[in-house]
Amino acid sequence: MSSGHEAVVTLICVGTALGAALASVLVWRFIESGVRAAGQSRERAGLLSPWLCFSRWPLSQLARALSAHIPPGLLAAIGSMLERGDLDEILDAAQWLIAPLLAASAMALGCCLLSGARGASLALQAILAAVFGAAMPCLALRERIVTRQRQVLRELPGYLDLLALALEAGCAFNAALQLAVQRLPSSTLRSGLERVLREMRAGSPRGEALRRFERRVNVPALAAAVAAIVQAEATGVSLVPVIRAQSMRGTQERFARAEKLAMEAPVKMLAPLVLCIFPCTFIVIGFPIAVRLLWGL
Repeated sequence: MSSGHEAVVTLICVGTALGAALASVLVWRFIESGVRAAGQSRERAGLLSPWLCFSRWPLSQLARALSAHIPPGLLAAIGSMLERGDLDEILDAAQWLIAPLLAASAMALGCCLLSGARGASLALQAILAAVFGAAMPCLALRERIVTRQRQVLRELPGYLDLLALALEAGCAFNAALQLAVQRLPSSTLRSGLERVLREMRAGSPRGEALRRFERRVNVPALAAAVAAIVQAEATGVSLVPVIRAQSMRGTQERFARAEKLAMEAPVKMLAPLVLCIFPCTFIVIGFPIAVRLLWGL
């Protein structure tokens, strides 16, 4: 084959691999834009709706075809992860599975087209590339869940103090919840509580809405606060001291986590010190000594 034909084949292979990778990126961009649209105002969501509608139709059709072949246990596990990632209002489990499938297909196709291997080695490389591609959306979802949990842990004590202040000022619990949400900056906790308020306006009982929010976040501190609030309402106890106690407990737990991370920092620094910093230091110090010894000899 001439060099011109080889260049054309290479360009076709590269273009096909890039197109498959672009398809997987578009799926993930659809998820991100849907999250932004769900968290923005109605006007902003209206601006994004054409892109969302255009992307949702092929995803829905493909997910409908794949859903019959997906085990129910896997769908339930993915649905739970999407709920903790606050994506359950935008995508179902079958629709989200398209992202790792497309990423795996793109990586495997790119490996097959661009690799010079043949036979068993090519199959092994394609399998490894597919596993790596499928893992990327899963890791992104897991990172989103962990980031949301950290944000809630950081913001929860301050929000509970604000809620207690609103209750002490004479507001009812729903009004205090609404007032505290309005004073919060845009964050994971605020978006979750806004969803709680929407569910309460739709007729859901307050305790059930709070419990669903706690299950979506899956943070022990929030679970304890929700359980204390629901129990105080059921027994008729004043909510202000209960919320103050939960806020103090959350603040103490946050300081305890900070102290734990500070104590773990020297241990985590040992590997970079031993593998990177110490060898470079010894090279910088020892190189002039070695040169003088060699010149002296």
